[in-house]
Amino acid sequence: MKTLYLFAALCSFPLIASDLSSYDLLLEQDKFRQLQQQLGKTSNLPDKELWALQLKTMLGLRQSEQAEQLANQALKAYPQDAVLLRLAALNQFNLAQESSIFSAGSYAKAGLALLKQAMAADPADLETQQTLIGFYLQAPAIAGGDTEEAKRLAKAMAEKHQPEGTLAGINVLMDDDKLPQAIQLAEQQLQQYPKHPALLGAYANLLSLNNDPANAFIQYQKAAAAATDLSEQQGYYYQLGRLAATAQQDPQLGQQALLDYLAFYQDSDNARFSWAQLRLAQIYLVQKQQDKAKELLQQIKNQQQDDDRLQSELKKLEKQLKKA
Repeated sequence: MKTLYLFAALCSFPLIASDLSSYDLLLEQDKFRQLQQQLGKTSNLPDKELWALQLKTMLGLRQSEQAEQLANQALKAYPQDAVLLRLAALNQFNLAQESSIFSAGSYAKAGLALLKQAMAADPADLETQQTLIGFYLQAPAIAGGDTEEAKRLAKAMAEKHQPEGTLAGINVLMDDDKLPQAIQLAEQQLQQYPKHPALLGAYANLLSLNNDPANAFIQYQKAAAAATDLSEQQGYYYQLGRLAATAQQDPQLGQQALLDYLAFYQDSDNARFSWAQLRLAQIYLVQKQQDKAKELLQQIKNQQQDDDRLQSELKKLEKQLKKA
């Protein structure tokens, strides 16, 4: 059975490096608590921009009930604003994840209704279109999921917008477990858009799923080099480190990529920070730098963790270090 996709947890708020304000940079670095404090002291932002930033911090921190109240307030003032409508929808999806099975469906349907309003308010907004396609693919039918509607929207996007439409098409194919076809589609489009970072990143991910880590590693390098969006680039750095740690790819390059990632997200609320530390420790172990690996292991253990899979990986690493 499909489960509702956790949109807000994976949602990025892309910004180009040259356009970053101090608020935007904190957002890019997942420093949601710090940004929240600064926004509480400011009075020089227009209400709409302030509400959007506040909602993004609350989404990042999973402050779902507070975000729902703020979204209702913002939408009373700006009922046709596509950005506010989309952010409100993302929060409804968070609420669906956090609620009981009896109320999850109603939150998901409320989020879908908000996304449709956002589409009506700004039909050309690709981020809203992509979010809507993702919802239709991932949500169970009882909560509004509709794979046929997702296919229709992805096809329409592909006819008007490339390579964004290809990325949507890849998601549709993967929902049908058609990995070879998804790889073929990505390769075809890369002939036309050889330096598009998101397409390169999607291709790398497909190759990784296809148990081809060496080629995936090369494509993630290309994606990182092409990316102008800061958080997108850091995501590719993480993947380089992951493959270096788990699939015997270039350890030196993987190590540097993870060091860059950890420096970028230092003192932040980044959800993968501990995972990046783990991957770096695994690389250090392979390089026989046990002291550095042990230091990172202790740093991770000193942080509050509620990730069972991470805890399992930490136990494995601890046993390996004892044997080393």
